[in-house]
Amino acid sequence: MAKSLIVYYSLSGLTKKVVDVLKNFTDADIYEIELEKPYSKLTAYTIGLAHCKTDYEPAIKNEIDLSNYDKIFIGGPAWCFTYAPPIHSFIKKYNLGDKVIYPFGTATSNFGNYFERFAKECKAKEMKKPLKVFKSTFKDGLEDTVKVWLDEEYIK
Repeated sequence: MAKSLIVYYSLSGLTKKVVDVLKNFTDADIYEIELEKPYSKLTAYTIGLAHCKTDYEPAIKNEIDLSNYDKIFIGGPAWCFTYAPPIHSFIKKYNLGDKVIYPFGTATSNFGNYFERFAKECKAKEMKKPLKVFKSTFKDGLEDTVKVWLDEEYIK
C-alpha cells in the first residue's frame, strides 16, 4: 500500500512547524534532509545564497528509499527568491517521475521564482499547486492555511 511522505529542509525551524501541521492532517512519514556539511545561519546568508545562484547541490548525508511512496510533500525555506540548495539536491538526486508532488515553502515576504523553478526542475508524474506560507502566517492561521490547501489539493 502506497503512503505519503513529507520531505523537508529547515534551517530556522519555521519549515519544521509547517511539517508538524502537515503530519497532523495527513499522517505522512517524515524525512528531514540532512547535509554532510550543514549550513549555519551565517553560512546560509553568505555561502548558501551564492549556492542558490550557481545551482550548487550540497551533499545529502542521509538516504531514503522512495519506492513505498506515491505522494510526496517537498518543502523548505525561500533563499534568494528560490528554494534552498538542500531542496535542489534532493530533487536532482531522486527519481520522482512516478510521484505526485505537493510543493510547499516558507518565506519572510517573497518567494520570487521558487515554485516556477521547482516545477521546472522537479520531474514528477504530477505537480500540485504549491502551499506558500509567509512568516506572518505563523502568528495566526498556520493550521487553517495548511488545512485549506490540503482540502483543495490532497486526496488520501
